[in-house]
Amino acid sequence: MEARVLAMPRPHSYLLGALWAAFVVCLIGRFGYVFYNRPIDHLFSDPNRHWLNGKRFFWPELMGSIDPLAYQAWLRTLQWLDHGTGYAVLAVTGMLSMALPFFYLKALREVLPVTWALAAAITIGFMPSLFMIYAYFMTETLLLSLAACGFWLTLRAMRIQSFPAIMAVALVWALAGFTRIVALPLAALCFAALARSLPWRKRALLVATIGVCFGVIAIPACWHSSKNLNFCAPFGSGYFNEIYRASSAKTMRMEVQRRGEWVFSSPSMYTIPLWPISDWHSARDGAESITINPSKGRDDWERTLRAYREHGPRMGWLEDKIENALMLFFDPSWPDSDRKYLWGQLNYWNRWLWLPLTFAVGVWMVQVRPTVRDGLMPLCALALIALLLLQVSGVMEGRYRKPAEPLLIAGAFILVYRLRTTGSVVEQNLPDDRIADEGRSDAVAPTA
Repeated sequence: MEARVLAMPRPHSYLLGALWAAFVVCLIGRFGYVFYNRPIDHLFSDPNRHWLNGKRFFWPELMGSIDPLAYQAWLRTLQWLDHGTGYAVLAVTGMLSMALPFFYLKALREVLPVTWALAAAITIGFMPSLFMIYAYFMTETLLLSLAACGFWLTLRAMRIQSFPAIMAVALVWALAGFTRIVALPLAALCFAALARSLPWRKRALLVATIGVCFGVIAIPACWHSSKNLNFCAPFGSGYFNEIYRASSAKTMRMEVQRRGEWVFSSPSMYTIPLWPISDWHSARDGAESITINPSKGRDDWERTLRAYREHGPRMGWLEDKIENALMLFFDPSWPDSDRKYLWGQLNYWNRWLWLPLTFAVGVWMVQVRPTVRDGLMPLCALALIALLLLQVSGVMEGRYRKPAEPLLIAGAFILVYRLRTTGSVVEQNLPDDRIADEGRSDAVAPTA
């Protein structure tokens, strides 16, 4: 027997070169766009609240205590590095934007050949809803990039099973969880997939590492929340959002004794999600007012929430669920669907993609029945969509589906590739340390 090295076909090399060039353009475009459409020029509503939370990180006001810790700490770090010039904030935000497609490329290379991984990462990188959001100071910017890194580290740890790799998985998912609570179910699925691939001693090590990482961050998070709320809410307090959902009101006024008054109305109350097909809009109307005494800790929050739930919402159960589903799939993402910008205009229209893509990924999952490694990202996408459909903890907005969007794209590429290659030996073009995982090599071909 002798081994003969196979040369890469010229059309394939041209395709690979074109894909790498497109990926580099994507990274440069994402970095440069932050300087063109600067987040520091969009300090209003939620972006301004997050910016102020960062400035007041060590002396939080009420909204700082209600919001999760990690994004506030991130902005505080950027503000400290920047010294008021604005350049450091923009540069690091640009790198955060680049990190999203970069880490998804790394994750996809764990399960796909390079051409498919590049094509998926480019699609994610140029997707308007995942591009435009980085022009605003929103928690999704940090969450999306941390989740991308978390999936790469999880798949990598499943392959190499070393302690540093396991520790990195736990740390990154802990940071994501303290950025937005929606990351916790994704983290749980990744931890379960990783634990399944480990021997029992390393499983115990994984559990201990998860406990340490989450516990260490929970200490300052509890301090930060209890500063104004007088109770520990390490992942942020969801009471206000739950009360708003239960009230069936369009607008909620919250008076906090000795702290002032806040007026809140979800942006999804002012959109027509099915336009131009239908002029349907939310049936929520009117304004509700609540009064909270923070010195009582959870008491006033729980009493108010219980009162709304026991009295019963003005909207029926089915009407509420239909609204939640329509907003999840079709509501424009706010504030990054500003149609005066080209990327905002494209973002407004790409909302029609997510329902058919969710359906397609679900069908392909049934057809492929993927392995744990192949199925991790599509499973997480479908699980997150299902949780958002069932949630009752807040009024739905199009922005809330954003963490599932890159997972649906990545999952679609993975499942379509497996459908194409089922039952046939094809070129994998994977690095040597992943060839054993696939059970075949494209580097050499045996000849008699």
